[in-house]
Amino acid sequence: MANLAKVSTATLLAETARIAYFFTKPFFKKKIWLLCETETQAQENGYELFRWIKSNAPSIEAYYVIRDDSPSINKFQSNEEWLALDSWKQYFYMYHAEAIISTHGLWMIPDELGILKKLTRKTLKAKRVMLNHGVGFLKNGKQFYHKSVFPLNSQIMALSPKHKAIFTEEYGYEDSEVVIAGYPRFDGMTDLSAEAKWPNLIVYMPTFRDDEQNLGDAFQETQLFKQTKALLQSDSFKQYLEDNDAHIAIYLHQNIQQSSKYLDQFSSARIHILRQGQYSVTELLRMGKLLITDYSSVFFDFVYMNKPFISYQFDYEKFIGARKHKAFIDIRRDLPGYVADTPAELEEKIRMVFANQFVPQDDHLLKIKEYFSFQDQKNCERVFNAINQRD
Repeated sequence: MANLAKVSTATLLAETARIAYFFTKPFFKKKIWLLCETETQAQENGYELFRWIKSNAPSIEAYYVIRDDSPSINKFQSNEEWLALDSWKQYFYMYHAEAIISTHGLWMIPDELGILKKLTRKTLKAKRVMLNHGVGFLKNGKQFYHKSVFPLNSQIMALSPKHKAIFTEEYGYEDSEVVIAGYPRFDGMTDLSAEAKWPNLIVYMPTFRDDEQNLGDAFQETQLFKQTKALLQSDSFKQYLEDNDAHIAIYLHQNIQQSSKYLDQFSSARIHILRQGQYSVTELLRMGKLLITDYSSVFFDFVYMNKPFISYQFDYEKFIGARKHKAFIDIRRDLPGYVADTPAELEEKIRMVFANQFVPQDDHLLKIKEYFSFQDQKNCERVFNAINQRD
């Protein structure tokens, strides 16, 4: 009953907004752009582009769509900047929008009764622009993001010809629909390691495995826990941190953040187990001098700043074997960084990075340039121009 009431309310709001749209359409002159990420987030490509538009494009009336109970609302300068998801005003502006721009899809469509949801989609005249969230080389998302099934498919942003080829060759997009403009969030990716709270900071950000979520105490039996423990308990590693005035910050993926408590036992003056809310991912990446991850695309944000990273692939065979679809690159040979399989190899690679004074190897720098056509702070400008010029 509760769900029926919710759907009925959404239908009433959406249909009255549609009627108002048709009545106001002849004399509605505003250039409305709606931007979003997930229902509760305002922290990366969508938000960064929104802020740029508000500061640099006064001819565009931009609004950010987000749930009204999101903690991210306090990031907006006024309530006039955002639209509450599933509100009448959100639906009304959605119909009038010239562009709907998202990192995660067209989820702002109301959940209406019967065929009305399909009718709403047909009513929309907006350019549907995908900014992207992840980089896409490591996960084959054809079943979700192919143009034939993904509704936000008028235009999509890419990072380089190598990146664009995924969308044109694998995801069914025309060449003109994929623009090499960069990601808006990269405008803020500038190195702050010299100003970091902790000197010579190593940031360890592993991804999660599907079987690691909601494990409770059993998390301590996972390979992720055991391999992390091996590093943090290594006497040689702890001494190396001391000898080089270095620190390591451990930041687990949001899907397994609740398991951070099992790593607290390894905390020390140079080992920091961090929680969401203490630092954002972007802040940590900017602070770090070296990134250690495994198969997470977070390393792309890090190497954008020409900083070194290590892919710690302690469970490579199991991780790859569990995937239904192969990645678009060979994660053993094509990464713009080092690869380690054991705690000993990881320590060896860490020493190499320190010995090189945190300057990536020449072959790593060449690979970075294959992934990024631009490494500057003009991504928002290029993305805005691409959207604005799109018919």
